[in-house]
This record gives sequence, C-alpha cells and structure tokens, in this order.
Amino acid sequence: FLSFKMIGRSVFRLGRSAKSNGNFRRMSEEVAKEVAKPKRKGRWGLKFMGVGAVVAGGYYAVDAALHPRPAREIVQDLLLKGSDLKNRKERIVVLGTGWGAVACMAKLDPFKYEIVCVSPRNYFVMTPLLPSVTVGTVEPRTVVESIRNVCPHVKFVEAECTGLDHTKKTISVTPLDEKMTSSSRAIKDSTRTRPAFEIGYDKLVVAVGAENNTFGTPGVYEHAHFLKEIVDARRIRAAVIDAFESACNPGQTDAERQRLLNFVVVGGGPTGVEFAAELADLVHQDLQATFPQIKNQVKIQLVEAMETVLSMFDKRISEYTEQNFKRESIDVLSNTFVKEVREREIIIQRKGSKTLESIPCSLVVWATGIKCRPIVNKLREAIGLKIQNNFRGLLTDEFLEVVGCKDIYSLGDCATIVPKTLASNIQAMFDEADVDRDGGVSLSEFKAWTENKINEYPQLQFLANTDQMAEKFKKFAGRGSDPKLKIDAFKKVCDEADRTLRALPATAQVAAQEGKYLGQRLSSMPTSYEESSVLNTLKKQLWALQGIGRLDKPFDYMHMGSLAYIGADSAAADLTGTKSSLLDFFNLNVMTGKGTFLLWRGFYLSEQCTTRTKLLLVFDWLKAMAFGRDVSRY
Repeated sequence: FLSFKMIGRSVFRLGRSAKSNGNFRRMSEEVAKEVAKPKRKGRWGLKFMGVGAVVAGGYYAVDAALHPRPAREIVQDLLLKGSDLKNRKERIVVLGTGWGAVACMAKLDPFKYEIVCVSPRNYFVMTPLLPSVTVGTVEPRTVVESIRNVCPHVKFVEAECTGLDHTKKTISVTPLDEKMTSSSRAIKDSTRTRPAFEIGYDKLVVAVGAENNTFGTPGVYEHAHFLKEIVDARRIRAAVIDAFESACNPGQTDAERQRLLNFVVVGGGPTGVEFAAELADLVHQDLQATFPQIKNQVKIQLVEAMETVLSMFDKRISEYTEQNFKRESIDVLSNTFVKEVREREIIIQRKGSKTLESIPCSLVVWATGIKCRPIVNKLREAIGLKIQNNFRGLLTDEFLEVVGCKDIYSLGDCATIVPKTLASNIQAMFDEADVDRDGGVSLSEFKAWTENKINEYPQLQFLANTDQMAEKFKKFAGRGSDPKLKIDAFKKVCDEADRTLRALPATAQVAAQEGKYLGQRLSSMPTSYEESSVLNTLKKQLWALQGIGRLDKPFDYMHMGSLAYIGADSAAADLTGTKSSLLDFFNLNVMTGKGTFLLWRGFYLSEQCTTRTKLLLVFDWLKAMAFGRDVSRY
C-alpha cells in the first residue's frame, strides 16, 4: 500500500511540473512502464549456483591437471632394466586398494613417480557401510568405486602378489583363482587369462590389510560368513532371504522353522554390533509385513567373549547399546566362547562353565579378530623373524618404513609402528636436558627439553600441560628450595611417559591417516628425475609453507572419534581423545540416540570417495525410507 502511495505522489509531482510544456502524458507512460516491469526473482539463487558451478568445475580441472592419466596404462619395462633413474621416474608399487593404499596413492606425485597398484580387486570398498549392504539398506554398487576413477593417475594391475624378494627389489605376481567365473553359471570361458610375472620396484608400499582370524575354531571357514568384502555382504544378503523363504515353506516342521529363523553373530565389536542392528531393522521394519505369520519366531543372538559389547568404546555406550538391543529383541550372550561352528548349529561354552551348549541356527556371521595375510608372513620370514618378531603385522619405524628393509613401507592393518622410547637412550636424553651441566635438570630445563622433543616423542604429550608437568616434576624431584631431577628421577619420568604408548587400533581411520602421511612424505622426497608442471610446483610450494611432507616429521595419529550404528535409527559416538575443548566444555564426548544417528549418516556420506557414490548413497537412504528394503534374492 505504501509503495503504491509513493508511486502516486511521484506521478502527481511529475505531472504538475511537466504540465506546462505538454509532456505530462509521455512521463506518465514512462512511470507506468516502470511500475509494470516485473521484478526479477531468484537472481541471488542463480548467482550462487553459477559461482558454485565455477568453483566445482575449477576444482575438478585442477585435480585432473595434478593427477593426469598415464599415457600408457600397461606397465612397461617390468624389471626396470631399460634405463637408469636419471632418465625415468622412480616406480612405486602399492599392494592393495583399501583405505591406506587409496589414501597414499591419492597423495603421491605422478610427475615424480610411476605409480603401479597391484591388487586382486579393482575397486575401493566403503567397508563401514557393508552391514547396511547385507540387508538392502544400501545397494552394493553404492559402496564400491573403481580404482581407476578414484586414482586416475595410477597404473592398475589386477593380480595377487604372492612372493617378494627385497634384495632384488622384485615382487612375484600370480593369476587369480581360476575357479572364479565371469557369470552366475559355472561356465568356462577365456576372459580370465592372467599370466604369472615379476615386476621390479624402486619403492614398495605394502597395504594389503588383514584377513579374518578364526582362532583355530573348527568349522568357521566351512560354515560361517565373514564380513570384510562386498562379496561377503552379498552372500549374507542372499542367505538371510533364503532362510525366510525356507521357513515360509509349508513342508517345514516347527523345529526346523525355528532353527531357520535363528541368526547368530559372533563378535561384539563395531562390525558385529552394526550387522545385528541392521538385521533387526530389516526384520522389524520390512520382513514383518512380508512374513507376518513367522515374524515373532525370528531370533538374533550376538555371542561375545568379553563382558560387554563395544568394549573399546566408553562404558556408557556399551550399556546403552545393550539396553537398545533388549528393546530390539537382540540377545547378547556375553562371556561366551564359540568352540565349534557346524552346518546347522554352533557349540558354545560360557565363562566359568565346562558344559558345552548347542545353539541351532541357519546363519553364522563371524566378525571377530584379524591376522596377517600370507604375503606379510613371507616378507617377515625373508627379513628375519628375530627382527620382525610381531606375529600381528610388519614392524615399521615412526616414518612407516619396514624395520630391517630399505625402500619398503607398510601401513594399515598389516603393520605395527614400533614406538621410539625415551628410556632406550636415557643417558643421552639426560645430558641434552641438563643444559648447565650441574648434574640435575631444573623445571625450566625440563620444560625446554620437553617442548624440543615432543614432536619426536609423542608420548611427552601427557606433560604438555604446564600444571601436569609441574606436578610430575615435584613428585620425582622433591620440594626443596632448588628441586632438580637427578638421572634416576629423570628416568622414572621417561618411563612413565613411555607407559602411555599404545598400539594403534586396526581401523579405517588409522589406515587413511597413515596413507595420507606416507603419500605426502614420499612426494616430498628428492628424486633424480621429475616431469615439469606449473601447478604441481605451486602445490609443492604450498605444502612447504604448511609444513606438509617434512622428512623429519614422524607419523602422528589424530583420533577423530568412533561411531557405531546400534539399531532403530540410533547410533553411538565416542569422541573421547579427540582433543576438542568445545566437546569437553559442552560434555559431548559421548553421544547416543537418534540425533547421533544423523551424525553417523552425515559422516559416512562425507567419507564417500566420489560424487557418484555420494549421490547413490543419498538415493538409497531415501528409497529405503519411501519404499522399504528390497527383499528379493538375486
């Protein structure tokens, strides 16, 4: 109303001023046209979309320029005898296509190295979403991406490394299992033709991961399902639907129907808990409508050798998970050991009892423990078991280089970092800290020494707080007028710091951080030959300004928290140890419930490696919400 009133006043004034010279009609027409002109809507939205498109296009263009596809995808000069290092790029062979391998290859400099990836699978798997694949919440294609799309600058060879000679710098590659066929029918064709060969390397990155550990339990390999690969998830999905279709058969006896509808999960870690939760969701949200007559006969049992599930999480999360499982009708058998897995049952033994019990079941999912792959054990034996004396993986130094080998690096589940201890060279440490050479280390000297050594020895982090440092100093130096640490007291402080060292967990988070670190470190190493690139030069200068890839900087793991889905649209997050003052202030280190479920989904959506898989994941979630999960078996 006010706008029209102002326009009317303007017209009146213009008319009065223009009436004397006969221009009133012309000016009135101009004002009317101005009023009738439609306002442009959505201008800012279009500008925002345009800027976003330009930024995204520029990002992808720069990324493509920094990671150019190789002109020849077939590896030439297999044994590197055709030229010397001055006339060619160094060859880095990466074994594996998991979290650590992909993160490492993404940071390797293709202008400096010829990057060759050798793996029996030509794709990357989003392993945390495999439990969702087993029940149809997420489709298999959503959690896999071709390694040639994730790392376009890499030459890929689909084969399995079965031998390694670290003295000659060669690896032996053999063809894949010839029994594998290229279709659902067991036909024999000539598509899978893979000859055996050897390939030389200048640097080798072993990131083959680990395989399931059965702990010698009879029948696991023959009758239990694992959940580490996409094929495992697809088999479990088909087996679950098979069990329901078999139970629905009118010829089944009641006892057999009860056995068919009993599902057992072995292992109370994140994988086992998430699979049990996803299976319960499938039963309560989808199969109860499809199989209403037998829905109340379904039984899900989780067998755990420890006292609680998710024992590596905060105790409050373990308790909340067990309460949620009771609501979802998931039975938790804690302090229980599996003694044997049979085709139609499992044999268990409870802690403190000598009696063996039988649990009839149709499906067993084994989700507990990992062990070395054969190629890792072969490398350990080649180096020497006195040096490589850890049966869980390859021992590496703090720079991820394999102990006892040159130019071989290892990371992820197949490696263990040997921490540098302060007490191993205590006399040199004491002499360095005692600046004034008076036979004792004062508080100021100890503080300066700690600040100087904290990057090299991360265990000194527990003394980073000034109050903690003063407290520890007074504890061992005494409270005299001029307290100082003598060498014995200094050693006690170092021993206490060394006791805080812990082996890193075998998680995707650790492997990804190790891969990123190693890729940046190798890319920062000097080489004899390097192709020119303006963008790559600018990137290296930016890295230098940020301190990325410093050759004297050891790997430092930064814990980002742990997440787990626990069923009924609820999740748990343990953010203890993330070094976030904001989380500490609001007491948000431990979160559970439906709000945390949104955090869980948002995190794994952001972790999807390509835009394609991100869009597919959102579509799968929306599709499951709108139409339910697909219960067809194919």
